Amino acid sequence: MNKHHRSTKVRGPRILIIEDELLVALVIEEMLRELGYVVAGIARTAGTAHLAFANHNFDGVLLDLNLDGEYHPELADLLLQSGTPFAFITGYDYLVEPRHEKIPLLQKPFPPGQLDAVLKDLLGTSGTLANEGTR
Repeated sequence: MNKHHRSTKVRGPRILIIEDELLVALVIEEMLRELGYVVAGIARTAGTAHLAFANHNFDGVLLDLNLDGEYHPELADLLLQSGTPFAFITGYDYLVEPRHEKIPLLQKPFPPGQLDAVLKDLLGTSGTLANEGTR
């Protein structure tokens, strides 16, 4: 028998984080959870990002193109081809590839409100807790 968990709240959108710096990824994960999003996973290499893309258990992606000192524009290309909503998270203030100029960009470090605004634009919804008070 399959018992369903009783939940009165709708779960927020699922976000995949692609970020090679563990501490940064964990800070973003905590921010997402506080905003009411569900973290679908963290990919720290291009290889694990490709595996996560194959599983496609997410609604949107936060993508750092620079993983372990290597630039990976093909990850953005794959997300564009699949129609997956995503935003860049970067320590840089420009992107090299002109074809990616319309992709939203979050400059690290970014505040939770900016993260929520970008995801709301991308996904058409915000996290389930996003409108419950401010700190």
